[in-house]
Amino acid sequence: MPHDENISAHTIYILSAIELEEVMACVHELCARALSAQSTAILMWDADLEMFSDQCIYGDMKGEFSELVELYLGAAADKLAAYSGDEPPLSRHNADIRVHLLDLAWLENVDRALLLGMTESLGKVYQVRVYFKGELVAVVLVAGSELPDPLHTQDLMSGAPIALALSRAFEMKELQRENERLRGQYEEIEEKTSSMEEQTLKLIHDITARDSIRMKQLERERLVYWISNAVRSSVHIKQVVDITVEKIGTTFGVSRCLLLRAEASGPAVSEIEVHEYIKPGLSASRELFYTDIGREFIRLALAKETPESIDSADLSGGGYFNVAFLRELRIKSGLIVPLVMRDRILGALFLQDIDFDRDWSIDDISLIGSLADNLSVAIENAELHLEREMQAVTDGLTGVNNRRSFNENLLKEFERAKRYDQPLSLIIVDLDYLKKINDQYGHMAGDEAIRSIGAVLKQSSRSTDFVARYGGEEFCLLLPNTEIDMAEQLAERLRRCINEVTIPEYGNISASLGVSNFPLHCDTAEDLFSQADEALYKAKSGGRNCVKVALQHDTEADAGAKV
Repeated sequence: MPHDENISAHTIYILSAIELEEVMACVHELCARALSAQSTAILMWDADLEMFSDQCIYGDMKGEFSELVELYLGAAADKLAAYSGDEPPLSRHNADIRVHLLDLAWLENVDRALLLGMTESLGKVYQVRVYFKGELVAVVLVAGSELPDPLHTQDLMSGAPIALALSRAFEMKELQRENERLRGQYEEIEEKTSSMEEQTLKLIHDITARDSIRMKQLERERLVYWISNAVRSSVHIKQVVDITVEKIGTTFGVSRCLLLRAEASGPAVSEIEVHEYIKPGLSASRELFYTDIGREFIRLALAKETPESIDSADLSGGGYFNVAFLRELRIKSGLIVPLVMRDRILGALFLQDIDFDRDWSIDDISLIGSLADNLSVAIENAELHLEREMQAVTDGLTGVNNRRSFNENLLKEFERAKRYDQPLSLIIVDLDYLKKINDQYGHMAGDEAIRSIGAVLKQSSRSTDFVARYGGEEFCLLLPNTEIDMAEQLAERLRRCINEVTIPEYGNISASLGVSNFPLHCDTAEDLFSQADEALYKAKSGGRNCVKVALQHDTEADAGAKV
């Protein structure tokens, strides 16, 4: 039998519940204890959507009752409003409970026998509609064989704050759902915002990277353009090379950039030439290439016909180059690019990094190769220009200076000697019997004799001396800062050396030599030459194969006075 005291006991219990599921469980327990209900279904009504929302089923006959609830849900939503229209007006301020025996007529298109079977097993089934402030909040379906009559049931349930508790819990549930929905939207917006930020950052990065690439490409194009112009417009190769290695070094951001050049001399190299750019704050490595181990590195580098990178494998001893030398350079990576022109290796660019192991890209290697090609053209042009200049001042038969360069150098050295009050001596050498050699043994033998004299003069002179073929069989040797005694001794030594030269079929050759000196014999460059030429004439007249020295000024003057 129902107990009124259970209503009061559950009032605090229902009001203390907060979550909707807890309140629904309290309502079921109230119905079970106060009404002796065997099964209870609490169906929350969403007035905005005009449909049932949350629902829970409790009790001993949950399986059978669930089938009835499903049938009720399918038919009741459209009929609740029409059904409540015949009832008295609801209070807009109080909670209301309306209890009715479930009208099976609502359940259309359902087998009547099935419905009768359900009701027989479930007993009475009440439809309890819960209102709060004039709005339907929930429908509670109560089933049990010992339920009180509907009016008593309504009185009992009205004594408990069921409407308030369900309305408040459902409102909180809706707020939670709205919060979750808003949180979901916020998280979605945040995710989209984050994605947009990432896309924006990526776009900025891509634009910056593209700008950086364009700027780098522009710098490199300018570098190629500059080198191309320098190649076409300048024959001063040292200046072009020095600026080129600096521009390559700064453009590619390497620690050092060098141009290595040398002449192959058997298994070694000679005439080493090193141009170096150094990043500010670093020590130079140029002098290391003049050591034995450095010369060997240059020899190996100049043997490369294609670009060669130096990486960690080379530095650990598994590469082509000497590890000790690479460690002495303190590099982490490097790139060697040969300068090739018509199958001839003119040198090699050597780019070094001492801070990190650079991974040289194909574009980098291709561009540096293009710069190396331009530099090769510059070097070849400079060499051709130098060769033409040498041809202009060099005698083709002997390889010594020609008459034109001698005349220029004579004036220059005479002015220097006069300005600094230093002696200047001149030796003129004339091959004896050249006509006889040509007539009897041919011009090739005569040319060989002339070449031999040129070779003797080059081998016997100092670096400061100036050797020239003046014309035909006549040679000149200009001796800066040399007194007459030393010049005469050198002339005698030259005569003996020439006399030791043997021409096939002809035998030993000989030469006559005339010597003059400033200021001893003259006051002008023209007189220096004429005095030596006059002394040569005396040597020729005196039997050849001898040395004669010009007469001093005062001696000639005294001789004239006596006459």
